[in-house]
Amino acid sequence: MFRMLRIHPLLLGAALLFLPCFARAHDIPNDVTVQMFVKPEGRHLHLLVRVPLKAMRDISFPQRGPGYLDLERAGALLPGAAKMWIAGFFEMYEGDTLLSNPQVVATRISLPSDFSFSSNESALAHVTGPALTDTTDVYWDQTLLDVLFDTSIQSDRSRFSIQPRFGRLGLRVITVLRFVPAGGEVRAFEFDGDPGLVRLDPQWYQAALNFGTAPTTCSSFFVW
Repeated sequence: MFRMLRIHPLLLGAALLFLPCFARAHDIPNDVTVQMFVKPEGRHLHLLVRVPLKAMRDISFPQRGPGYLDLERAGALLPGAAKMWIAGFFEMYEGDTLLSNPQVVATRISLPSDFSFSSNESALAHVTGPALTDTTDVYWDQTLLDVLFDTSIQSDRSRFSIQPRFGRLGLRVITVLRFVPAGGEVRAFEFDGDPGLVRLDPQWYQAALNFGTAPTTCSSFFVW
């Protein structure tokens, strides 16, 4: 026989109170911008990446007060978040060889007003420099996560490619990538979603081929 379950009004009210908080923790951001610097140097490939913290949806970052990020307690979660939500969403190639997963060297929480990612040098100095003080008041979903990754390579004169899959970080994701080759000029790329394999220093015939075949989601022609 069917029996109706009776729920005490206080329990029902408590459930409704906490439901919106749970839902907000898993909302997919509408617009996400990923900034990257890729620099081969000697036998290492350095990658600097900046991603909005709100794009890391499955991690509950500690908060204090009215929703400020608890910087003191959040620090321990940042390397894991960087591995899961950033390093897990792109692959780097040296020639045709898939490079090993990049290691997290440093992480920083940044304010939305920080412009250190205007150049590779200032971004590196920022990520490896002093962190925000624990008393900084900033809402968690307004902060940025900056990460320095490193992986081993054979030579900084090799040809490198990246296959980004950052499209799952938001409903619309734009990646701004700058490649800093050894002894060469910085090359800038910008693409929407997941553009496929992007050759950062293509040979002339690859660039010519892709000039007419690159997907419309990518503003660079160096996509294979």
